[in-house]
Amino acid sequence: MKTVAIIPIKKNSERVKNKNFKKIKNKPLYKYLLDKIIKCNFDEVYVDSDSIEIKKYCETKKINFIQRKPSLAKKTANGNDLLIYHSKIIDADIYFQLFITAPFLSISSINKCISLLKKSSKKDSILTVRNLNTWFWFDKKPVNYNPRKLPRSQDAKPLVMETTGLYGIKKNSLAKTKCRIGKKPIFFEVSLKESLDCDTKEDLDLLRYYA
Repeated sequence: MKTVAIIPIKKNSERVKNKNFKKIKNKPLYKYLLDKIIKCNFDEVYVDSDSIEIKKYCETKKINFIQRKPSLAKKTANGNDLLIYHSKIIDADIYFQLFITAPFLSISSINKCISLLKKSSKKDSILTVRNLNTWFWFDKKPVNYNPRKLPRSQDAKPLVMETTGLYGIKKNSLAKTKCRIGKKPIFFEVSLKESLDCDTKEDLDLLRYYA
């Protein structure tokens, strides 16, 4: 089964200016994943970006480069929009979408995700997650426990959090659902460090701490 990796990288970011180019231990954020992805078990690797710097770096790593469409560079465009577009211009059986904002996702975890999805005849997609065993509230209401019957936090029903680092989906499921997560996903749990994702200044500080 032909399996491809597609990494979207925007030149500009909103909450943290030039986030993708910030240095972590003297190395730009975007290089962490790009340096690893070429060592993973993908048949082809693509980067979709509107950055000249990213394009030049991809050339040094022999990574296929896709010039970002202006319509997909807008704030309204999301990961589903990008993956659907990529599935129309790249032929593959399985599409993986990964993000450079999760720089500590390991080669081992990525390869395990590839293998699990390839081997499964019952599952149609995969994503990286963290299981959180603690008490949660939403809209001023408890989500996973009864405050009148206080359980131990380790006994609370865990909630699953997407780490937003990796998504993989089979071609047919993507075509049907128009979503990067299919109807029968595999939840692949990663470590705390691998789950770190850079979205705010505080996240960037955490990445620098763990690097």
